[in-house]
Amino acid sequence: MADRKLDPITCFEAGSGSIEPWIGSLDTVGDDIAMLGILAERRLIELNVVGNEVAIRGTTRVGLVILPSGRRLVIRSKISNIVLLDWLAYLGKFPRLSHWLPESGVAAVKSDHDDWHLCIARLFLHAMEQVTRQHLRKGYVVVSARDSAIRGRIVMSKLGQELYRLPRVPQLQRQRTFDTSFNIVLALALDRLPSLLSDGRTEDRRQMAILREQWAAVRRDISDPVTAAIAAQSAEPPGYREALQLARLILIGAVLDPESIMGGQAFTLSMPAIWEDGLRRMLSESARETGWKPAPRNARTRRWDDAPGRSDEKRWLTADAIVEQAGKRWVLDGKYKNEFGNESRSDRFQMCAYAIAFDADRISLVYPSESLTPIRRLLSTTVGAKQLTIDSLALPMRMGPEWCRSELKKIAQDYN
Repeated sequence: MADRKLDPITCFEAGSGSIEPWIGSLDTVGDDIAMLGILAERRLIELNVVGNEVAIRGTTRVGLVILPSGRRLVIRSKISNIVLLDWLAYLGKFPRLSHWLPESGVAAVKSDHDDWHLCIARLFLHAMEQVTRQHLRKGYVVVSARDSAIRGRIVMSKLGQELYRLPRVPQLQRQRTFDTSFNIVLALALDRLPSLLSDGRTEDRRQMAILREQWAAVRRDISDPVTAAIAAQSAEPPGYREALQLARLILIGAVLDPESIMGGQAFTLSMPAIWEDGLRRMLSESARETGWKPAPRNARTRRWDDAPGRSDEKRWLTADAIVEQAGKRWVLDGKYKNEFGNESRSDRFQMCAYAIAFDADRISLVYPSESLTPIRRLLSTTVGAKQLTIDSLALPMRMGPEWCRSELKKIAQDYN
């Protein structure tokens, strides 16, 4: 019964067709029901409890959460592993997939039968093996020491407090060691792998055991591994780049929005954040060919004029992307929903508000959908002397970033 209790809770993100929610009972969920309630409040999942029956669905985040009992909550994406990783690579959050294609590590992402956090964990194992065999290096680190020979900078404040310890003098020395920030970050990420690979293959466990033994001597005493991972990635040694990119995803819990960092026991991705960031990047990369220049970031927010409206961010109007050309302004808002062709009333009125707030000529809702007719006109009217169009666009996210960028570029060129 204990083994059954710890079987993974597996569900799918919203909009995954007719896939049913995970169904269980309060008895099988046990004490994890409290944490599931918290996750539902954070909108990570949808939780429905009727009598003794518990139903769990995903929302717009995908990945893995380790519950207090050790049980795993897995939220699967409707997008295949290889495409999801391609979007992360496109946004600079993940090594380019072309780098992995000649290597055995890419086999980890070719199967859609595995959850994508398993894919990233296996690629990290592959990257760590490459670092260990070919690139592992020592570096100079400032360490505290007490020695009768002066080989560094004397710490005068400590010397005054420790005169009784002479001739051993407190000092700061530069020593060449494996305990560099880069290696410590990789070692910390390696320590997180057992939670990601608990259902992994025998080969995964063997490779992980070998690497953990090889890295056992590296210190782990960083108080803020997330900040250290970000700093390490900005100036990585040769050969470390891919491993540090993957380590950062593992250590920060893979979230794209910093305010939602959970880390440690969570490994989830915000799909709306991927879609919105991807929309801005696609427009920016196509600007030279289309002539539509992205507006500065601060120009994408319009505050209200009353005092509460100026100070409360939740009241502000913030568009995902604004592009301009020859006096025309086009506002695009990414909607990670399955509503193309059935656009909600609230989204339609939101676009009308954007039209007024940003003095736009065209407002587009952009959905990650697939349609034979990729553009739907919702409203065409005249406001003052300006012709205004509100429409919705369908870009097939499952086809990957390059395909979507090509389709968006065609739409932008046709609007010239």
